[in-house]
Amino acid sequence: MASSARAIQYTIPSREDFNKLSDEQKTRVGEAFELFDSNKDGLLTYEEFRFVLRALGFELPKPQTYDLLVRHGQKPASWPLDQECPPVHRLFSLPTTQAIAGSLIRQRDPKEELRRAFRLFDIDGKGMITQEDLRRVSKQVGNNIPDADIAAMVEEFDASGKGGVDEDEFLRLMMSKK
Repeated sequence: MASSARAIQYTIPSREDFNKLSDEQKTRVGEAFELFDSNKDGLLTYEEFRFVLRALGFELPKPQTYDLLVRHGQKPASWPLDQECPPVHRLFSLPTTQAIAGSLIRQRDPKEELRRAFRLFDIDGKGMITQEDLRRVSKQVGNNIPDADIAAMVEEFDASGKGGVDEDEFLRLMMSKK
């Protein structure tokens, strides 16, 4: 009786949130899954799953990801049917990963996501995105924007003339685009 009370029940999470994502978001989830499915078997180990979440911008604490493993991880096909599979050996399928990622993405605070994006530009923490920051990011992504265009962008959105776009200006600009 005690062993059945401790048995781990595998449940399939709802894909409702995933289905509401944009096509671009769905593609990002699929690409992350494909990238970290190291043996290309269509299943992720616990560690691979954690890498997928990180690639999608989620730094969940181990207890939270372990809870997802306990609730939604499935036994490997080779696991004996008559034996309980410890959580550490359970795996995540693509549909399960999509459902979990979809739920996490839909729970995100858009302003917090924009603040995180701002910090990607403002790597030295000066509180603004300068022409040099835009030039650096432009080169990193292989899109060398001419200096005159970079200067025009900063000038247009730098409301107070301080030489860069601060976080509030960045948030207003990005929120107006939605």
